[in-house]
Amino acid sequence: MKLSLGLHMMSRHSAHLTLRAGIAALDQRLAWITAYERCGNAAEVCRRHGISRATLRKWWQRYEAEGIAGLAERSRAPVHSPSRKVIPAQREAVLALRDAGLGFGRIRDRLARDSGIDLSVSTIRRIISRADPAWRPAASAPPARSPPEGLASTTPPEGVAAQLAEAIHAGHFRPGEKLAEEALARRFGAGRTRIRDALRSLAFLGVVHIERNRGAFVARPSDAEIARAYEARRVIEAGIVSDIGRLAPAQVETLRRHIAAQATAEASGQRVRLVQLLTEFHLVLAGMSSNHFLRGFLERLTATTSLAVLLYDRAAPPCCAVQEHADLVDHLARGESAAAVALMLRHLGANEARLDSERRDEPSSGAAQRA
Repeated sequence: MKLSLGLHMMSRHSAHLTLRAGIAALDQRLAWITAYERCGNAAEVCRRHGISRATLRKWWQRYEAEGIAGLAERSRAPVHSPSRKVIPAQREAVLALRDAGLGFGRIRDRLARDSGIDLSVSTIRRIISRADPAWRPAASAPPARSPPEGLASTTPPEGVAAQLAEAIHAGHFRPGEKLAEEALARRFGAGRTRIRDALRSLAFLGVVHIERNRGAFVARPSDAEIARAYEARRVIEAGIVSDIGRLAPAQVETLRRHIAAQATAEASGQRVRLVQLLTEFHLVLAGMSSNHFLRGFLERLTATTSLAVLLYDRAAPPCCAVQEHADLVDHLARGESAAAVALMLRHLGANEARLDSERRDEPSSGAAQRA
């Protein structure tokens, strides 16, 4: 009896501690959201609270969608039994995401987000194992985060944010220029709330810089920052390509599908989307390296270079970025590591050279070719 009572008291105490921890975590996240709403500067909020942009973005998006309730931690307990029946449409969705190069956890998250399909990792693993017992994720990397800034986000800007990004790219707003909410509202026929949301979205991507009590401005990376970023990219990406050596067939297929999407964006004139895809290609490739730290380093660097590509241009013939990506994959598919490294270095060097520092205040429509 005493033992039973003791266990009951311990259980109640543990539950009480868990509840207190949950409330403390929710209060902490609410403090991040409040700070961001107050100043609109993601970098400052992250620095002050010691969190990443990806973390702030995650909780901001939940807060926008669900209010304060979205800031509560969600249960990670599996909700499906091992014998759960999976309908054919769910099986096909899982296998399609597997073919796109996603691991088990990312497949689960993508299904829940895009299709409302709620499957546990164990169920997803069982579906894939039955379809192809020999299949394994290309690399046991942690789930890929959205880049903290720049244009390599997996979620492209939409609505007013996309229109504003295109206008910045087209040169209608110069680097460093203030973006007045009232003028933007008139230009895009949108309310001030939608304009603020668009500015915050582009601030997360690094296209816009928001200063407390001053407003939003078109971001402007310096020549020195761009040069240092490209120098570091050459070192890191040469190492990535050398480490990969030879791509597995599934990896080749994943990259070729990505290149097809680049070609589609290029052909349809979707400039901002093309910059995103060209930059994202390098991050996808980095995720196939055995050294998973390299992708994190590269995300920080592409934040600067992709923004420079979007903003700056020079009068030069269009480059063949999409074709160079295809040639790079061909080399790695054949195990031609040295040739792939040489091509990567030429590719990055040519990209940097096309960003003519003397004309960086005159963006034009060819910028999407430079990622």
